Amino acid sequence: MKKKVVWLVIIGVFLTALTAGIWLYTPRDVDVRLEGVKYRLGTNNTSEIESATIHIEGTIRRALNGHRLFRGTVEMEGESMPVPKEQMTNHTFSARKGEGFLLVYQWVEKGTIGSFSLGQLYADDDFSHITLTLMEHGEDGRSGYWGGNDGLMLTAPAKDRTEAIHLANKLMAHTLKGLTPLK
Repeated sequence: MKKKVVWLVIIGVFLTALTAGIWLYTPRDVDVRLEGVKYRLGTNNTSEIESATIHIEGTIRRALNGHRLFRGTVEMEGESMPVPKEQMTNHTFSARKGEGFLLVYQWVEKGTIGSFSLGQLYADDDFSHITLTLMEHGEDGRSGYWGGNDGLMLTAPAKDRTEAIHLANKLMAHTLKGLTPLK
């Protein structure tokens, strides 16, 4: 009788672990179009805000090392990027748990390697809430800047700056740990 109970427990634990493994590591489709706001951080920049829409399409999965892997496309409506259109799809971006996806596009065009950094994307598990730190590029198109005191952000869904900053601080909590919250 005891052997039977032990075997049932072992089988139960095995089936639970197998189910959890399949659920955690199976790729999930992501296709969201979120309305939010694009704004500049800093208490002196409260009037710099505009409506923004972001479309994210692809698949998300977890790697065995715990990193999240997103393969797909991130597009901001009305924003142009120097990345050739055919090169914007099916890029793979990686993020450690609690950290953002560094959105760097690389391509080869006419024998020249091109690179463009959009910023860092922070998202909840189903990508229904996102915040994106937007790199500002110099005239040369190569150098980029983002700072926690005056950097550009896109956060969705959000109706105003206050709601956006609250969501950004929540999504970036791991990165901002021990630092001043965004303002």
